[in-house]
Amino acid sequence: MPVRPTVLRAGIAAVLGGALALGFVAPANAAPQTSTVVSHEAAAKAVRTKVTASPKSVSVIAGKRAKFSVSAKGSKLSYQWYVRKPGKSSYAKVAGAKTRTYGVTAMSRIDGARYRVVVKGAKGTVTSKSAALVVVSKPKIVTDPADRQARSGDKVTFSVKAVGHGLTYTWRIASMESLDWQTLPGTGRSVTLTARSALNGSLVEVVVKNKAGKTESLPAFLDVASTASDPYTPGTMGVAGEWPLAVEHSDLDADAEVAAASPANPAAPAGSTYVTTTVVACNFSDEGTPDPATIRLRGTDGAFYTTTGVTLPPVPAAMAKKYSDAAEFGCSLSTVGALAPDSVIAGAVWAATGPATRYTPASTSYWAATAA
Repeated sequence: MPVRPTVLRAGIAAVLGGALALGFVAPANAAPQTSTVVSHEAAAKAVRTKVTASPKSVSVIAGKRAKFSVSAKGSKLSYQWYVRKPGKSSYAKVAGAKTRTYGVTAMSRIDGARYRVVVKGAKGTVTSKSAALVVVSKPKIVTDPADRQARSGDKVTFSVKAVGHGLTYTWRIASMESLDWQTLPGTGRSVTLTARSALNGSLVEVVVKNKAGKTESLPAFLDVASTASDPYTPGTMGVAGEWPLAVEHSDLDADAEVAAASPANPAAPAGSTYVTTTVVACNFSDEGTPDPATIRLRGTDGAFYTTTGVTLPPVPAAMAKKYSDAAEFGCSLSTVGALAPDSVIAGAVWAATGPATRYTPASTSYWAATAA
Protein backbone atom coordinates (compact mmCIF):
# COMPACT_ATOMS: atom_id res chain seq x y z
CA MET A 1 0.00 0.00 0.00
CA PRO A 2 1.56 3.23 -1.05
CA VAL A 3 2.38 5.82 1.60
CA ARG A 4 0.67 9.05 1.09
CA PRO A 5 2.85 12.11 0.92
CA THR A 6 0.95 13.75 3.69
CA VAL A 7 1.57 10.78 5.95
CA LEU A 8 5.28 10.73 4.99
CA ARG A 9 5.64 14.39 5.73
CA ALA A 10 3.94 13.91 9.09
CA GLY A 11 6.31 11.07 10.01
CA ILE A 12 9.36 13.09 9.06
CA ALA A 13 8.03 15.96 11.07
CA ALA A 14 7.52 13.70 14.05
CA VAL A 15 11.07 12.38 13.76
CA LEU A 16 12.47 15.86 13.37
CA GLY A 17 10.45 17.05 16.27
CA GLY A 18 11.90 14.34 18.44
CA ALA A 19 15.36 15.25 17.30
CA LEU A 20 14.79 18.84 18.15
CA ALA A 21 13.49 17.85 21.53
CA LEU A 22 16.66 15.88 22.15
CA GLY A 23 18.90 18.76 20.98
CA PHE A 24 20.29 16.96 17.96
CA VAL A 25 19.02 19.41 15.44
CA ALA A 26 18.90 23.11 15.85
CA PRO A 27 15.76 24.94 14.79
CA ALA A 28 16.15 27.34 11.92
CA ASN A 29 15.93 30.45 14.14
CA ALA A 30 18.27 29.20 16.97
CA ALA A 31 21.59 31.00 17.82
CA PRO A 32 24.74 29.36 16.40
CA GLN A 33 26.40 26.91 18.80
CA THR A 34 29.95 27.23 17.44
CA SER A 35 30.94 30.19 19.82
CA THR A 36 30.67 28.04 22.90
CA VAL A 37 32.83 25.36 21.36
CA VAL A 38 35.49 27.88 20.24
CA SER A 39 35.52 29.53 23.69
CA HIS A 40 36.22 26.23 25.40
CA GLU A 41 38.93 25.42 22.90
CA ALA A 42 40.62 28.83 23.46
CA ALA A 43 40.51 28.35 27.20
CA ALA A 44 42.10 24.95 26.82
CA LYS A 45 44.92 26.46 24.73
CA ALA A 46 45.57 29.54 26.99
CA VAL A 47 49.08 29.66 28.56
CA ARG A 48 49.35 30.04 32.29
CA THR A 49 50.62 33.54 33.25
CA LYS A 50 54.24 33.50 34.40
CA VAL A 51 57.01 36.05 34.95
CA THR A 52 60.12 34.73 33.25
CA ALA A 53 62.43 37.65 34.13
CA SER A 54 61.73 40.12 36.92
CA PRO A 55 62.94 43.74 36.72
CA LYS A 56 66.59 44.26 37.65
CA SER A 57 67.92 46.92 40.01
CA VAL A 58 69.58 49.86 38.27
CA SER A 59 72.11 52.49 39.29
CA VAL A 60 71.68 55.82 37.50
CA ILE A 61 73.27 59.26 37.80
CA ALA A 62 70.83 61.86 39.09
CA GLY A 63 68.97 63.51 36.23
CA LYS A 64 69.35 60.53 33.90
CA ARG A 65 66.58 58.15 32.86
CA ALA A 66 66.20 54.82 34.67
CA LYS A 67 64.47 51.95 32.87
CA PHE A 68 62.89 48.79 34.27
CA SER A 69 61.47 45.91 32.24
CA VAL A 70 59.77 42.57 32.81
CA SER A 71 59.50 39.45 30.70
CA ALA A 72 56.43 37.25 31.01
CA LYS A 73 54.56 34.55 29.13
CA GLY A 74 50.86 33.87 28.96
CA SER A 75 47.77 34.83 27.02
CA LYS A 76 46.20 38.27 26.78
CA LEU A 77 48.81 39.83 29.11
CA SER A 78 48.40 43.24 30.72
CA TYR A 79 50.80 45.10 33.01
CA GLN A 80 50.61 47.48 35.96
CA TRP A 81 53.68 48.89 37.72
CA TYR A 82 53.86 49.68 41.44
CA VAL A 83 56.40 51.63 43.51
CA ARG A 84 57.40 51.60 47.16
CA LYS A 85 58.99 54.96 47.80
CA PRO A 86 61.81 55.49 50.34
CA GLY A 87 60.46 55.47 53.88
CA LYS A 88 57.17 53.80 52.86
CA SER A 89 56.08 50.29 53.86
CA SER A 90 53.61 49.58 51.05
CA TYR A 91 53.47 49.76 47.28
CA ALA A 92 51.39 52.29 45.35
CA LYS A 93 50.15 52.08 41.78
CA VAL A 94 52.15 54.07 39.24
CA ALA A 95 49.64 55.97 37.14
CA GLY A 96 49.81 55.22 33.43
CA ALA A 97 52.55 52.55 33.78
CA LYS A 98 50.82 49.75 31.86
CA THR A 99 53.47 48.32 29.52
CA ARG A 100 56.21 45.75 30.06
CA THR A 101 58.75 48.56 30.50
CA TYR A 102 58.75 51.55 32.81
CA GLY A 103 61.04 54.59 32.79
CA VAL A 104 61.55 57.25 35.44
CA THR A 105 63.89 60.22 35.81
CA ALA A 106 66.36 59.52 38.63
CA MET A 107 66.16 62.07 41.44
CA SER A 108 67.75 62.00 44.86
CA ARG A 109 64.36 61.98 46.60
CA ILE A 110 63.52 58.57 45.10
CA ASP A 111 66.92 57.02 45.77
CA GLY A 112 66.20 53.56 47.16
CA ALA A 113 62.68 53.27 45.73
CA ARG A 114 61.61 49.75 44.72
CA TYR A 115 59.56 48.87 41.65
CA ARG A 116 57.56 45.78 40.73
CA VAL A 117 54.94 44.90 38.16
CA VAL A 118 51.70 42.91 38.29
CA VAL A 119 51.18 40.83 35.15
CA LYS A 120 47.62 39.71 34.45
CA GLY A 121 46.68 37.13 31.82
CA ALA A 122 43.93 34.75 30.75
CA LYS A 123 45.25 32.17 33.16
CA GLY A 124 46.17 34.02 36.33
CA THR A 125 47.82 37.10 37.81
CA VAL A 126 51.47 37.17 38.89
CA THR A 127 53.56 39.80 40.72
CA SER A 128 57.22 40.13 39.80
CA LYS A 129 60.07 40.45 42.26
CA SER A 130 60.97 44.06 43.09
CA ALA A 131 63.97 46.01 41.81
CA ALA A 132 65.75 48.92 43.47
CA LEU A 133 66.52 52.31 41.99
CA VAL A 134 69.92 53.62 43.08
CA VAL A 135 70.31 57.32 42.32
CA VAL A 136 73.95 58.37 42.22
CA SER A 137 74.38 62.03 43.16
CA LYS A 138 77.59 64.03 43.52
CA PRO A 139 79.19 63.22 46.90
CA LYS A 140 78.37 65.47 49.81
CA ILE A 141 80.81 65.93 52.70
CA VAL A 142 79.04 65.99 56.05
CA THR A 143 82.09 66.30 58.32
CA ASP A 144 85.46 67.63 57.15
CA PRO A 145 88.77 66.29 58.53
CA ALA A 146 89.69 67.94 61.83
CA ASP A 147 92.96 69.70 62.72
CA ARG A 148 95.47 67.50 64.52
CA GLN A 149 98.30 68.13 66.98
CA ALA A 150 100.97 65.52 67.52
CA ARG A 151 104.60 64.99 68.47
CA SER A 152 107.07 63.64 65.98
CA GLY A 153 106.75 59.85 65.83
CA ASP A 154 103.05 59.76 66.78
CA LYS A 155 100.45 58.14 64.57
CA VAL A 156 97.91 60.68 63.35
CA THR A 157 94.53 59.82 61.81
CA PHE A 158 92.36 62.08 59.67
CA SER A 159 88.77 61.09 58.86
CA VAL A 160 85.93 62.40 56.72
CA LYS A 161 82.20 61.68 56.70
CA ALA A 162 80.54 61.82 53.30
CA VAL A 163 77.29 60.58 51.79
CA GLY A 164 76.73 59.15 48.33
CA HIS A 165 76.93 55.90 46.38
CA GLY A 166 80.11 54.24 45.15
CA LEU A 167 82.44 56.66 46.93
CA THR A 168 86.21 56.61 46.55
CA TYR A 169 88.62 58.64 48.67
CA THR A 170 91.93 60.22 47.67
CA TRP A 171 93.90 61.82 50.52
CA ARG A 172 96.46 64.55 49.83
CA ILE A 173 99.00 66.53 51.83
CA ALA A 174 100.83 69.78 51.07
CA SER A 175 102.89 72.38 52.83
CA MET A 176 101.02 75.59 53.51
CA GLU A 177 103.67 77.59 51.65
CA SER A 178 103.79 75.65 48.37
CA LEU A 179 100.38 73.96 48.19
CA ASP A 180 102.08 71.28 46.11
CA TRP A 181 99.65 68.44 46.83
CA GLN A 182 101.03 64.92 47.21
CA THR A 183 98.83 61.81 47.33
CA LEU A 184 98.88 59.83 50.56
CA PRO A 185 98.57 56.02 50.61
CA GLY A 186 95.13 54.66 51.42
CA THR A 187 91.71 54.98 49.80
CA GLY A 188 89.33 54.70 52.76
CA ARG A 189 87.36 57.34 54.63
CA SER A 190 90.29 57.63 57.08
CA VAL A 191 94.03 57.92 56.59
CA THR A 192 96.79 57.43 59.17
CA LEU A 193 100.30 58.84 58.87
CA THR A 194 103.35 59.11 61.08
CA ALA A 195 103.98 62.64 62.27
CA ARG A 196 107.39 64.11 61.43
CA SER A 197 108.76 67.56 62.15
CA ALA A 198 109.03 68.14 58.40
CA LEU A 199 105.22 67.84 58.21
CA ASN A 200 104.63 70.61 60.72
CA GLY A 201 102.24 73.17 59.27
CA SER A 202 101.03 70.79 56.55
CA LEU A 203 97.52 70.79 55.16
CA VAL A 204 95.64 67.51 54.71
CA GLU A 205 92.53 67.16 52.55
CA VAL A 206 90.51 64.43 50.85
CA VAL A 207 88.84 64.27 47.43
CA VAL A 208 85.63 62.23 47.54
CA LYS A 209 84.52 60.95 44.15
CA ASN A 210 81.92 58.78 42.43
CA LYS A 211 80.61 58.51 38.87
CA ALA A 212 78.42 61.58 39.37
CA GLY A 213 81.31 63.92 40.33
CA LYS A 214 83.80 64.81 43.06
CA THR A 215 83.98 67.05 46.13
CA GLU A 216 87.03 68.32 48.03
CA SER A 217 87.01 68.65 51.80
CA LEU A 218 88.19 71.68 53.67
CA PRO A 219 91.88 71.18 54.52
CA ALA A 220 92.89 70.18 58.04
CA PHE A 221 95.98 71.62 59.71
CA LEU A 222 98.69 69.33 61.07
CA ASP A 223 100.73 70.75 63.95
CA VAL A 224 103.76 68.58 64.77
CA ALA A 225 105.91 69.21 67.82
CA SER A 226 109.55 68.38 67.10
CA THR A 227 111.84 66.20 69.20
CA ALA A 228 115.59 66.23 69.82
CA SER A 229 115.96 63.29 67.44
CA ASP A 230 113.72 64.89 64.79
CA PRO A 231 114.20 68.66 65.07
CA TYR A 232 112.69 71.34 62.87
CA THR A 233 114.79 72.70 60.07
CA PRO A 234 116.01 76.28 60.72
CA GLY A 235 113.34 78.89 60.12
CA THR A 236 110.39 76.54 60.77
CA MET A 237 107.71 78.08 62.97
CA GLY A 238 106.99 76.05 66.10
CA VAL A 239 105.48 76.60 69.54
CA ALA A 240 107.06 76.68 72.98
CA GLY A 241 104.44 77.25 75.66
CA GLU A 242 102.48 80.29 74.47
CA TRP A 243 105.27 81.46 72.18
CA PRO A 244 105.11 80.79 68.45
CA LEU A 245 108.73 81.08 67.40
CA ALA A 246 111.36 80.08 64.87
CA VAL A 247 115.04 79.45 65.39
CA GLU A 248 117.13 80.36 62.38
CA HIS A 249 120.40 79.06 60.97
CA SER A 250 123.29 79.10 63.39
CA ASP A 251 126.77 80.51 63.48
CA LEU A 252 128.69 77.47 64.72
CA ASP A 253 131.91 79.44 65.25
CA ALA A 254 130.89 82.83 66.62
CA ASP A 255 134.00 83.53 68.75
CA ALA A 256 135.00 86.56 66.69
CA GLU A 257 131.48 87.98 66.63
CA VAL A 258 131.11 87.58 70.41
CA ALA A 259 134.47 89.23 70.99
CA ALA A 260 133.45 92.14 68.74
CA ALA A 261 130.12 92.57 70.55
CA SER A 262 131.83 93.73 73.77
CA PRO A 263 135.41 94.02 75.02
CA ALA A 264 134.13 92.68 78.33
CA ASN A 265 133.11 89.36 76.86
CA PRO A 266 135.37 86.48 77.96
CA ALA A 267 137.11 84.51 75.27
CA ALA A 268 136.00 80.93 74.74
CA PRO A 269 138.20 78.47 76.66
CA ALA A 270 140.37 76.06 74.73
CA GLY A 271 138.27 73.23 73.34
CA SER A 272 135.04 75.28 73.45
CA THR A 273 133.28 77.62 71.02
CA TYR A 274 130.54 80.22 71.08
CA VAL A 275 127.49 79.27 68.98
CA THR A 276 124.80 81.83 68.15
CA THR A 277 121.48 81.95 66.30
CA THR A 278 118.61 84.34 65.55
CA VAL A 279 115.26 83.69 67.23
CA VAL A 280 111.96 85.06 65.92
CA ALA A 281 109.39 85.13 68.74
CA CYS A 282 105.75 86.16 68.26
CA ASN A 283 103.26 87.27 70.87
CA PHE A 284 99.68 86.52 69.85
CA SER A 285 98.29 86.56 73.39
CA ASP A 286 95.32 88.76 74.26
CA GLU A 287 96.46 89.00 77.88
CA GLY A 288 99.78 90.81 77.70
CA THR A 289 103.20 89.29 77.22
CA PRO A 290 103.65 85.64 78.23
CA ASP A 291 106.62 84.58 80.29
CA PRO A 292 109.59 84.16 77.95
CA ALA A 293 110.68 80.82 76.58
CA THR A 294 114.09 79.49 77.62
CA ILE A 295 116.31 78.71 74.64
CA ARG A 296 119.41 76.55 75.08
CA LEU A 297 121.76 74.51 72.95
CA ARG A 298 121.39 70.76 73.50
CA GLY A 299 124.70 69.11 72.67
CA THR A 300 125.13 65.65 71.22
CA ASP A 301 126.00 64.55 74.76
CA GLY A 302 122.43 65.41 75.86
CA ALA A 303 123.57 68.29 78.07
CA PHE A 304 122.22 71.85 77.73
CA TYR A 305 124.48 74.86 77.16
CA THR A 306 123.92 78.62 77.30
CA THR A 307 125.81 81.81 78.15
CA THR A 308 125.80 84.05 81.19
CA GLY A 309 127.26 87.52 81.54
CA VAL A 310 127.99 87.73 77.82
CA THR A 311 126.89 90.48 75.45
CA LEU A 312 125.77 88.75 72.28
CA PRO A 313 126.21 90.21 68.78
CA PRO A 314 123.28 91.93 67.04
CA VAL A 315 120.94 90.14 64.65
CA PRO A 316 122.79 89.63 61.33
CA ALA A 317 121.77 91.98 58.55
CA ALA A 318 120.58 89.06 56.39
CA MET A 319 118.17 87.93 59.12
CA ALA A 320 116.94 91.47 59.76
CA LYS A 321 116.16 91.80 56.06
CA LYS A 322 114.43 88.41 55.89
CA TYR A 323 112.13 89.34 58.78
CA SER A 324 111.78 93.05 58.00
CA ASP A 325 108.00 92.93 58.51
CA ALA A 326 108.13 90.85 61.72
CA ALA A 327 107.03 93.75 63.94
CA GLU A 328 103.83 94.15 61.91
CA PHE A 329 102.78 90.66 63.03
CA GLY A 330 103.71 91.07 66.68
CA CYS A 331 107.08 89.33 66.32
CA SER A 332 110.57 90.36 67.42
CA LEU A 333 114.11 89.22 66.60
CA SER A 334 116.92 88.52 69.04
CA THR A 335 120.26 86.72 69.22
CA VAL A 336 120.65 83.65 71.42
CA GLY A 337 124.00 82.02 72.15
CA ALA A 338 125.72 79.18 73.94
CA LEU A 339 129.27 78.27 74.92
CA ALA A 340 129.75 74.55 74.32
CA PRO A 341 132.55 72.01 73.96
CA ASP A 342 133.68 71.59 70.38
CA SER A 343 132.96 67.85 70.58
CA VAL A 344 129.18 68.30 71.09
CA ILE A 345 128.40 71.03 68.55
CA ALA A 346 128.14 69.04 65.30
CA GLY A 347 124.63 67.57 65.38
CA ALA A 348 123.48 69.73 68.31
CA VAL A 349 119.94 71.19 68.46
CA TRP A 350 118.38 74.30 69.92
CA ALA A 351 115.75 73.58 72.59
CA ALA A 352 113.06 76.21 73.29
CA THR A 353 111.00 75.56 76.42
CA GLY A 354 107.89 77.58 77.19
CA PRO A 355 106.56 77.64 80.76
CA ALA A 356 103.16 76.25 81.65
CA THR A 357 100.19 78.62 81.88
CA ARG A 358 96.57 78.13 82.82
CA TYR A 359 95.85 77.64 79.14
CA THR A 360 98.84 75.62 77.92
CA PRO A 361 101.19 73.05 79.44
CA ALA A 362 104.94 73.52 79.40
CA SER A 363 106.39 72.36 76.12
CA THR A 364 109.73 72.14 74.34
CA SER A 365 110.42 72.33 70.64
CA TYR A 366 113.71 71.63 68.90
CA TRP A 367 115.52 73.08 65.88
CA ALA A 368 118.61 71.74 64.15
CA ALA A 369 121.71 73.86 64.90
CA THR A 370 123.00 73.96 61.35
CA ALA A 371 125.01 76.67 59.67
CA ALA A 372 123.54 78.89 56.98
